[in-house]
Amino acid sequence: MSDLTVYAERLFPAVQKAIRRAYRNAPGFRARMEAAGLRPRDLRSPADLHRLPVLRKDDLLQRQQADPPFGGMLMIPMERLRRAFQSPGPIYEPEPAIPDPWRWAPALQAAGFEPGDRVLIAFSYHLTPAGAMFEEALKILGCLAVPGGIGQQELQLQALRALRITAYIGLPSYLYNLMERAQAAGWDPQRDLALRKAFVTAEPLPASLRQDLQRFGLSVRQGYGTAECGCLGYECEREEGLHVPEDAYVELCDPQTGEPVPPGELGEIVVTLFHPAYALIRFGTGDLSRWLPEPCLCGRATPRLAGILGRVGEAVKVRGMFLHPRQMEAVFARFPEVQAYQAVIDREAHVDRLTFRVVLREPPSDPEAVRARLREAVRDGLRFQAEILLIPPEELPPGSPRLLDLRRWD
Repeated sequence: MSDLTVYAERLFPAVQKAIRRAYRNAPGFRARMEAAGLRPRDLRSPADLHRLPVLRKDDLLQRQQADPPFGGMLMIPMERLRRAFQSPGPIYEPEPAIPDPWRWAPALQAAGFEPGDRVLIAFSYHLTPAGAMFEEALKILGCLAVPGGIGQQELQLQALRALRITAYIGLPSYLYNLMERAQAAGWDPQRDLALRKAFVTAEPLPASLRQDLQRFGLSVRQGYGTAECGCLGYECEREEGLHVPEDAYVELCDPQTGEPVPPGELGEIVVTLFHPAYALIRFGTGDLSRWLPEPCLCGRATPRLAGILGRVGEAVKVRGMFLHPRQMEAVFARFPEVQAYQAVIDREAHVDRLTFRVVLREPPSDPEAVRARLREAVRDGLRFQAEILLIPPEELPPGSPRLLDLRRWD
C-alpha cells in the first residue's frame, strides 16, 4: 500500500464528517451537492470524491457575489466569527474563534519556532488574512508577535535591534531587502541582530535566494498556503518538498476532469478543509504540483508536494499576491483615454517588479499627471505599487498578451 493510499484512508473519515456537517449546515454546499446529483452517503471512499466537481476560485467569487458575503457556505452565525477578511477578487474569508484557525503552528514548529521567540510578521494586516493568521499560530507556540506589516523598513530595523527579534515571517524577497538595508546602515546582521530563523511563504524561494539569506546567518524554511485555506504544506529540517498537513485533505487532480492524477504527474492542488465554520470542500487552489514518491527521512507520515510548479489559468502571483487579468481590466476600463495596456512582471535583486506599459489614444498634455492617476488607480484597485510607462502604439501591437511574466526562477 502506497503512502498516498495510507494518507487518503487515514484522513477520509474526517472528509466524510466535513461533508455531512456542510450538507446539514451550509445551504450553498448543499446546493452544490444537489447540482452534482449527490448526497453525503454517495461518497463512500477517496475514489468517490471526484464525483463532486472542484470549486474554482471564480466559482467561489460568483457564489459570494450571488449570496454575500460567504456564498451560503458559512455554517455558524457571523456573530460567532472572530474576524472576516477580504482578499483580491474580492473574496471574503471567515475566521472562527478557535485556536490557530489557519493551522500554521505545526509548520512554524517544524521551522524551529519555539516558546520565547520574538517574531516579526512582515505580512499585511489590512483586510487580507496573512498577518493575523500567523499571529494566531504564534499564540499557540508561546511566541511574541511583532506586527510589522509591509513597509516602514527603517522602523522595522530599529525594532529588530531594540526588541532582539529572533525570527521572521513574510516574503523571502522582503527579508532579503531588509537585511541588505541593515548592511547599508553599517550593521552586521549576524553580530548586531538576534534574528536567526525565518519562515517564508507566498512567493517562490529559489535556491539562490535561500543561499543569499543563509549568508546573513539565517535558517530559512518555506511553507505553502492560500488566503482561503491557510496552511497546505511546509518544509521539515530536510528541506526536501512540502509536507501536507494532517488537518486538511489535499489531492492532486486533473484541472479538466477533477480526477486524481497518478503519482508523479502534475496536478492541481485541491483541498478539503475540516473547518468548523466554513464549507470549503474540494476547493481548487489553481496551483500545480506533483507528489514526491519517497518517504521523507524526517519520519513525518504525511506525503510531500514537490513545491509549486505552475498555475492553472492566467492569474499569477506578484510579491505574494495574485494579479488577476479581470481585475486589471476593471481598473483600466475607468480610463477612456487608455487604448491598450500590458502588465510586465520581472525580478531584480530577488524582488518582483510590476510595470504597466500603457498606450494612450491621444498624446497627453501632462504625461506625469496621467501616470500619477494610473499609479493611484492600480494601487487602489489592485493593491500593487507599479511603474507606469507610457509608450507609442507601435510598441504594443494588437494581439500582445495582457500579462507578460519575464521572471526566471533558478
